[in-house]
Amino acid sequence: MKTSLLTLLIGILGFTYPKAQNDIPIIQSEVLDNENTQLTNSLLEADSTGYYVLRFEKKMNAVEIEHYDTNLVLVKKYPVTEGQRPYAGVLTMKKKWYLLCFNYKKNEEKKIFEQVSLFANVISRKTFRLEKDSITLIRPFKMESKSYRGNFTTSPDDSKILVYDYEEDDEVDHIKGLTDKINLRVFDSRLQLLWERKVHLGPVDKTRRMVVIKKLRVSNEGEVAILTDIFRDKRSYEIKEITADPTLFFVGKEREKFSRYTPSLGNYYYNQLNFTFDDEGNVIWFGFYSRQRYYQQAGVFYIKINKNRTKVLVKKQHTFEKEYLMEIMSRRRMPKMIEPRAYKLVHWHRSAEGDITISAEYQPHGVYNFKSHGVMLIKMDNLGEIVWKRYVYKSANYAQKFRKFLSHYLFVQDGNTYMVYNNGIYPSGFARIIRIDSEGRMRRRIFLLYQNQNELYIPALSRVLSRNRLFLGLEDRFFQSYCFGVLDYAKIFESDSDRANATP
Repeated sequence: MKTSLLTLLIGILGFTYPKAQNDIPIIQSEVLDNENTQLTNSLLEADSTGYYVLRFEKKMNAVEIEHYDTNLVLVKKYPVTEGQRPYAGVLTMKKKWYLLCFNYKKNEEKKIFEQVSLFANVISRKTFRLEKDSITLIRPFKMESKSYRGNFTTSPDDSKILVYDYEEDDEVDHIKGLTDKINLRVFDSRLQLLWERKVHLGPVDKTRRMVVIKKLRVSNEGEVAILTDIFRDKRSYEIKEITADPTLFFVGKEREKFSRYTPSLGNYYYNQLNFTFDDEGNVIWFGFYSRQRYYQQAGVFYIKINKNRTKVLVKKQHTFEKEYLMEIMSRRRMPKMIEPRAYKLVHWHRSAEGDITISAEYQPHGVYNFKSHGVMLIKMDNLGEIVWKRYVYKSANYAQKFRKFLSHYLFVQDGNTYMVYNNGIYPSGFARIIRIDSEGRMRRRIFLLYQNQNELYIPALSRVLSRNRLFLGLEDRFFQSYCFGVLDYAKIFESDSDRANATP
């Protein structure tokens, strides 16, 4: 399991539970009150002894592990820590649990942080307490900027861990990740440091910061790839002008291992991009583009770069057909040059065969409410061709405090694509799971109804288990209690009766 929560100021989700109908193949734990801990971080592990869940105190000072048996009966709560420290998250690697925490001193006079560092502590599998010795991931340093960002990611085979951080130039408010320097550290699965580098990504002959950090990945061999936007002249995504070129940097341990690649796909507005390494070390790069604006989506692209970074193996670009646009935008007639807008790339999944399935959700900007509506689902094969495209409408427009109940969860199992989400969170709402087979045929099922209870499904706390099971996290609408569930998602599709299919 991979968990990525590594910023100085971090927010972690919380949650509780809803009762299901008798004919739904779901089991669930008892409802517990939020007491010592209020926020569920993640499911640490599921094995023959049951489920181990990590929970934090609201300000991330205290940490507990809850052990549930295979029937989701609570066995015991184990306090992991005592005292107050700024915990940043958890990493599970090779059957070991690591709790990450920051250490720093705040200089009130200069309004900066000094002696900033990051440590990893092993959580004992016997006592569930922190072991005494800690591992230094980021050595102490003094921040020069007011804005600091960092995170970590693991390689496809979990043999390498990348820990990165950078100080951000915050002079342009709406642009996140604006910098020209980034610190890279690659560790093995035992958190032994393999190499580290401070990399300068901006043009050395210019003083203005021109690079925006987007995503980072590490390969099984320990090579780091950095997805960026390189601004041309104007540093803005708001104007109706192409201002940046998406670029991948490749960085290795040796100084000479530094290269970059900017694709030639035409003069478009590229947005909502992501990439991954495959098992062979090739890079697969995908995302959306527009002819008009950075926040619009006219189609998708797919690029594959070989392991040696010497050749582009595949380069494909697909414009959305008129019929698909009409479905997305709920129109019977399509004016020319109209494009969907405000779709965020939320999830992606790469299969063993090299297929990429992505989901992009319509999340228009709202000052007070979090809006979460239709979802584009697209599957592309290892040659970049589209296998199928689907569109799922859902409705959600609620206060920001309910954000954790919105959006969706995507996973792929046995050639089928599944999407799980809430369609409303008040008494008329419900939680639904959708299955799309390899031919693109779609079926729907409701597995929780919200008429008679307040506990709601939280998509971000889901995790696929073995034997066609999905672990669920749930919380009541007033954030006072929580619970867990396990859904047999294969069994729920065995019946032909489907009350959810009556709902578009």
